[in-house]
Amino acid sequence: MSRRSNGDVVVDATAGAGRSRRRTIPLVLTALGVVAFLVLVPSNSEACLPVETPATEQAQRAVAPGSRVLVIGDSYTAGRGSSDGRTGWAQMLSARNGWDSTLDGRPGTGYANPGASGSEQNTYLPRVIAHADEDPDLVIVQGSQNDWTVGETALRRRVEQTLRQAVRQWPRALVVAIGPSAPQPRAATTGTIDAAVGAGAGSVGVPYIDADEEQWFTSVNSHEYAAADGEHLDDDGHRYLARRIDAALRALGTTAPDCRAR
Repeated sequence: MSRRSNGDVVVDATAGAGRSRRRTIPLVLTALGVVAFLVLVPSNSEACLPVETPATEQAQRAVAPGSRVLVIGDSYTAGRGSSDGRTGWAQMLSARNGWDSTLDGRPGTGYANPGASGSEQNTYLPRVIAHADEDPDLVIVQGSQNDWTVGETALRRRVEQTLRQAVRQWPRALVVAIGPSAPQPRAATTGTIDAAVGAGAGSVGVPYIDADEEQWFTSVNSHEYAAADGEHLDDDGHRYLARRIDAALRALGTTAPDCRAR
């Protein structure tokens, strides 16, 4: 180590330089780390840009004018709560999009609940099988807030059986499940049903439109859309539900799942 004498003071000529070099290295590495982070991690706007996928193309074909659409559901599909008792979200959406629709809505029914008749033929699985001769482009299974008659595990099993049958029966169709979509305070009682239907749809690989999780009906807006009985939707409510379902169908496959919730 060289040393330089400056009068009575002895100065280590290399000490300052050594310390300077040691301080520079972490700064350089830190800067490189920041650059790497900026390069490797996309922004939220970049990560959530719409992307075209086969699911996108299938959804576009399924909702196009003239598409053959089958809807199986409960009183919401039947139009209960509307001013004439039979023009609900499904009828409105079909007319707006120019679909060739078969609407099978039966009040009080569900994946497990047979409704007032008590006949198992009114549950969703037998009704799916009953429509086997049809050739739909889009199959919507709606509901069901009526499925409080069985536990979550049993309901999930019925959902899986029903949706799996639909997928096998119509291999070229887009099969979609829509969960409970009641206004508040009725919606507050459907959490377990929503979880079971969503899990069943997920296990079969069927897209699930989750009105409950997306909070389509809240304590703030429900009074604008609820029918007099508080259980169903009025004309404005059915119209609103039709718009939300239409938008959800058209968005299938266009955005990464973790971006849709934002």
